[in-house]
Amino acid sequence: MADQNLRSALLNKDKQSCYDIVSSNLIGESLIGAIYEMLFASASVIYDGKLILHPICVINSIKNFIGDDRVNPSRPLMRFAIDYLLEFQYRSNDEDNLDGVVKNGIGQTVFVGELEDACQNSDWKKAETIMSKTFLASDRSRATLDTLTELALQSAPRNAVFIYHLLRSYQFQENKNDTWAFIKCAFDQIKLQGIDNVHSAVNITPDDIKQNIIKSGDIIYFSAIENIWNGNYVRIRGYRRELSYWLSKIKLNESVTTELLDGHFLKDTEKRSYIALAEKIINKEKTQNEKARNLVILESIRSMCKATDENVLSYMGSRFDQLTLL
Repeated sequence: MADQNLRSALLNKDKQSCYDIVSSNLIGESLIGAIYEMLFASASVIYDGKLILHPICVINSIKNFIGDDRVNPSRPLMRFAIDYLLEFQYRSNDEDNLDGVVKNGIGQTVFVGELEDACQNSDWKKAETIMSKTFLASDRSRATLDTLTELALQSAPRNAVFIYHLLRSYQFQENKNDTWAFIKCAFDQIKLQGIDNVHSAVNITPDDIKQNIIKSGDIIYFSAIENIWNGNYVRIRGYRRELSYWLSKIKLNESVTTELLDGHFLKDTEKRSYIALAEKIINKEKTQNEKARNLVILESIRSMCKATDENVLSYMGSRFDQLTLL
């Protein structure tokens, strides 16, 4: 199948085969499969750069744009996704820890609290062993990913955007056979940067500050928080506890003054196409990283503007009109 061939082509860095597959007549299940393979590849990269540019953030953003027109999926966006993914190396030893645990036996019962303690103490070798055991003991469920998500959100300013895109990428198919790759993706970033301590909940919600964020706040960060906050997750209480603390710490950029434009790029609701806007971004004379960042920004704008409130559209369109300027 095309999607299976795409995974092989991506991991083998066979650009021409990747191009051939995404340029074929992808529709329905074949399109979903191809997009998922790109998301899987993005969760499998070795990455130590700025998290907003992590392939999982970029590819999930592209996935959301393509989802606006599944009958005529954007080939330029899929080719850009291929180009971006092939800039990175992939992990090749994801299964080593699992194989070691299976070989030696899971042994005594392990608990999620032990994983949390090991991560909190930056004992990464122990944490990875416990993580492997809890994953296998849970019949390879997503429970370990949910635990790592809560830990990552203790450092929400650094991790929230990445975690939002990781969760959405995983939920696109929730393929049990690939769950470990997404767990490793989350763990590697936590290990790389460490985590803050647990925080107490604060009586604040995204709705309390949304209007101010729209005018002069970090919409990428806020959009990620809002989407996680409104998600249906088993550990949502823990997620919201951490996110409420960080919402209370958000500072607005007082230097941002927005002159509302009559003809901003979000003006015409009927003709607006985020696919066309995304294609415009990738066709600019910019670096790959600049294009990638702008795609993630555009996805945040798309998310914030789902409710067609004219006030929101005016501020968002005017603040970020330069995204679509050639």
